[in-house]
Amino acid sequence: MDCLARARSEFQRRRPPARSQFGAVLRPDQRPVVTFTVIGLCVVLYGLQLLSSAVTEALWYAPLQTSPWFFEPWRMLTSALVHSPANAMHLLFNMFALWFIGRAIEPALGRLRYIALLTLSALGGSVAVLFLTPAMTPTLGASGAVFGLFGALFILMRATGSQTGGILTLITINVVISFVIPGISWQGHFGGLVVGALCALVISKAPSRSSGDRLADARRRGRWQGLGLLGIAVVLVLLTALGMSLVNPYA
Repeated sequence: MDCLARARSEFQRRRPPARSQFGAVLRPDQRPVVTFTVIGLCVVLYGLQLLSSAVTEALWYAPLQTSPWFFEPWRMLTSALVHSPANAMHLLFNMFALWFIGRAIEPALGRLRYIALLTLSALGGSVAVLFLTPAMTPTLGASGAVFGLFGALFILMRATGSQTGGILTLITINVVISFVIPGISWQGHFGGLVVGALCALVISKAPSRSSGDRLADARRRGRWQGLGLLGIAVVLVLLTALGMSLVNPYA
């Protein structure tokens, strides 16, 4: 019996781990650590914003802040972590959406792909703001990243053959709200939605080949996914460089 138990243990140790359709290692106790970390960071920063307006002003983003006059490009990402201090619903809605969708997407993609999705979606939202918003208009909030999750979830559900009517309705409602309610950056929502969908296409459509070695196949597909996501990042950086030259502080 001891020999049988040792043999079974050795087999379990050597056997490649089960993976999701998108390459993430599946674990029964896997928790959405990235999602909870981002939520916690946003909540802490919101508390600091209530204590001092300087926190908000140091982290928000306006197109002028990626221009030859005022070059602080990191704000394109930090702006996704702060919310309107005068509107708690801004924070609550974004955090609820992040919690609701992030718990489903993060385990399916794995933490690294999920971090890339959130980061690129937030950056995509800021790039759209750079091109479509007046130079001195500040924007803030995780909505770009959240809309990126909306777009990604739609693509990933299509890739698995799931019904997409519910998420399509959710996206439509939020797009309408973006234009109907004053003070909402539809530009950031649009940019995040497009980039999130593109990231999900890269992840779901990356070429895979069945060679009999599941671990090698997973690594090969992971490399293709990484190259695709890197390509999206390069395009966003190039678009940022182009947008910088077009910023007009007097417009």
